[in-house]
Amino acid sequence: MMNWLKIIATLTMLSFFSNASAQGYCNDEGVAVEDADGVITLTGNQNDADCAFAPDEYTIKIYKMALCTAAPTRPTTSETYDVSSCVDVISSSDGQDVNLAAGSEMTLSDVTRPANGTYSYGYILMANTFGIKAKKQFTNTMHTFDSGASGNYCWTKDATADSSDSDETWKNPSPLVECGGAGGTAGTYTETLDQFGPSEYTVEATPVTGGTLSADLITDAAGLLVTASKTANRLFGVQIFTTPVVVTSDSTVFTVSFGVNQASSMWYYEDVGLGANQYQVYAIGSGPFSTFMTVE
Repeated sequence: MMNWLKIIATLTMLSFFSNASAQGYCNDEGVAVEDADGVITLTGNQNDADCAFAPDEYTIKIYKMALCTAAPTRPTTSETYDVSSCVDVISSSDGQDVNLAAGSEMTLSDVTRPANGTYSYGYILMANTFGIKAKKQFTNTMHTFDSGASGNYCWTKDATADSSDSDETWKNPSPLVECGGAGGTAGTYTETLDQFGPSEYTVEATPVTGGTLSADLITDAAGLLVTASKTANRLFGVQIFTTPVVVTSDSTVFTVSFGVNQASSMWYYEDVGLGANQYQVYAIGSGPFSTFMTVE
């Protein structure tokens, strides 16, 4: 008998991660390097550094997740998205909060078994808010922007902000992060992803584990691509699977795996006035994550 009421989200740090430690997710050779114990070393100007790493917790809210036989049409500023080729696997009008803690599993509700077939595409509709809890160690001296405490560790505080706030004047000292010694305790920082970059509200297909992923910031009311910061309240993502998901009469379990090994990144810069390789940190915010689906 089909057991599709037991849909398991296997929440794992994909690729290079074990439950014990992160290994080299922040890896921009010569600029930002994370060692096998998860300790980061920063060198020089970080303006173009590619340094994202695994948070301790990463909470998202999922409204829909679906499999598709043809590529969904992404939204524009005048036309909503078209998912007529898709069948919902998860559909929750109120959304389901999912904490992507490394190595954990949970059973999701509001599940429907898709028809037998081959699905080369998928989409996810989710809130554009992310709850991030992280504490990270560095070999550098890190400073809480601009006049806060300093040390070799930085951690999130219980706070909220929009991603576009990174383009505005930073408050002093930062209300979003604290740096100091090993005894610091991380809180949950909730970030609303209201832009991907200055005036950027869409991301084209990007390679991720299991395929490519594109993303658009939209409003729930109209389903249209937004044109200004602080206006989106949903994220619409489309994945093209490298290996299609095949559902047969023998299929019993649908597994959703999230890769969050680069799901957080810092707002920071080198402060040469304090000395070489010392950094002011304003926040540990959201970074990219990937998702892929398998059927057994």
